[in-house]
Amino acid sequence: MVIYFSLILIAIQLIGVYFFDWLGNYYEQDFDEKLEKQAALLASSSLAEILDQKPADRSERSKEIENLVQQLFILDKGTDTVQVVDSDGIVLSTSSTKNRNVIGQKNVRVTHALQSFTTDKQFRVDPATGYRMKLLIRPIKDDDGQAVGAVYIEASMEEMYATIRRISKNLIRITLLALGLTALLGVVLARTIANPVKEITRQATAMAEGDFDRQVDVKSGDEIGRLAAAFNHLAERLREALSQNEEEKEKLESVLANMSDGVLATDGKGRVIVRNRRAEEILDREISLGEPLEEVLPLPDPLPLPLAEETQTHLEQNAENKEEHSVIRITFTPIKRHGHEMVGLIAVLKDVTEEAKLDRQRKEFVANVSHELRTPLTTIKSYLESLEDGAIGDPELASRFLRVTLQEAERMNRLINDLLLLSRLDAKETRFHKQAVDLKEMLEEVADRFSVPCEKKGIRIGLQVAGPLPRVYVDRDQIDQVLDNLVSNAVKFTPEGGSITIRARRQRDGMAEVSVSDTGIGIPKKDLGRIFERFYRVDKARSRQMGGTGLGLSIAREIVLAHGGDIGIESEYRRGTTVTFTLPPCEPEVIR
Repeated sequence: MVIYFSLILIAIQLIGVYFFDWLGNYYEQDFDEKLEKQAALLASSSLAEILDQKPADRSERSKEIENLVQQLFILDKGTDTVQVVDSDGIVLSTSSTKNRNVIGQKNVRVTHALQSFTTDKQFRVDPATGYRMKLLIRPIKDDDGQAVGAVYIEASMEEMYATIRRISKNLIRITLLALGLTALLGVVLARTIANPVKEITRQATAMAEGDFDRQVDVKSGDEIGRLAAAFNHLAERLREALSQNEEEKEKLESVLANMSDGVLATDGKGRVIVRNRRAEEILDREISLGEPLEEVLPLPDPLPLPLAEETQTHLEQNAENKEEHSVIRITFTPIKRHGHEMVGLIAVLKDVTEEAKLDRQRKEFVANVSHELRTPLTTIKSYLESLEDGAIGDPELASRFLRVTLQEAERMNRLINDLLLLSRLDAKETRFHKQAVDLKEMLEEVADRFSVPCEKKGIRIGLQVAGPLPRVYVDRDQIDQVLDNLVSNAVKFTPEGGSITIRARRQRDGMAEVSVSDTGIGIPKKDLGRIFERFYRVDKARSRQMGGTGLGLSIAREIVLAHGGDIGIESEYRRGTTVTFTLPPCEPEVIR
């Protein structure tokens, strides 16, 4: 509004200056024209003839001139004065009644006009009134062009200046009124423009503080109205974008929360900005936003930042504790802007402890199979070479060598059969011929079957059945193999004078529970967790001397699990071992 008002004021000032200058020039020019017309009227009359004559009586000539002047005088007789002078500058007549005493005196102001024969204009200030007076002296010429006198006109300019002042005052009043109206209109215009802009600014400030449910009233169709409509459209689009962003954020959070892998995201400085619950579970610690990545992931070698390309590394935790030891595979992927500047990092964490364990078991399994097969093959080869070298000539020695060779071949055959059985069990290719079996009868047969080996070794074997047992729905041959493996292990590792007890009972859930307990050498606590692994032996040398393949417990476990049961082991070193497994009862719903 100030700028607008200043522009109007400057424009009015420029117009006023120009108008006042023009007005002054106009009135001065009009005043001059009136004086010149008066002077021309007097000079063109018969004054030249009167002045050219030399009358005897000067007073009569003066009266004649005065009468003529009174007839031709058209100016203000109250303030203006007309004098007629002769060629010598002597005043012959005057229109002023107050200054009649100037007649006969010389008027020095007409000298220049009489000498130059041209009209002369002068200014003076009346000392009595202080008025500004304009003087016009026009020479009166005869027929020969000689100056015979002059007309001296003295006119007051105060009326002209008063008129100019009145007009100026009126103009100033009009200007002030116009400026007042302009200011009023400026305020109205400013409010018309500023109020909607202030409203938009207030709403925009509220949106900047997080309140996006804002609308501006559109009160016109001009630029301000279109601005308000554009603001409302922007607010609506912003709400839609934020809604979509929230949906995408919720989807991302849901995906991150339900991922099986841990995810960490960092900024360009390596500080965590996103993490999911799985990452905290894998690392077994809480992760704070803003925490440096090197503190979250204590890598053996520091990660070089900025990262040029995707890289992968492994992190081991609790390496000194085998039970809590874990291996984490971490894949680092850089987030780049414009294809070259790294602005962040994504770290994907995957717990590969089981994979590492399976890989170790696979390697151990291959090594054990190779070793188990190579040992009898080496023995067979060495004995056959001895026979080839001449031992066959000694019937007794050849017979012993062949017997050992047959034993090792049988050992290889048992190992291969066990491996094939495990392979079929793993591939779910083994067919079980399940039927209802009397569990007590089956256990009695097992106890009777091992009674002779136990008697030879001086071991007591007994069967304890607690209450009536349910009929079980199993493949009898497979369960016999389980029982044979368990009891034979008990016989192998129970010293002379020990005992083996086979127990059976019905559980509360209807499952049949069978356990084989011995008073043998037992198993150290550190080996219990791996006792069902294939080829795992607590004492490898002693186990091989006893002719085992190291697969008995693994086979027993797979068969029991395939029947829908469970198997476990309890042992105390040098005190004995108990292996317990369960079998489903023979009920209609189980058979179906």
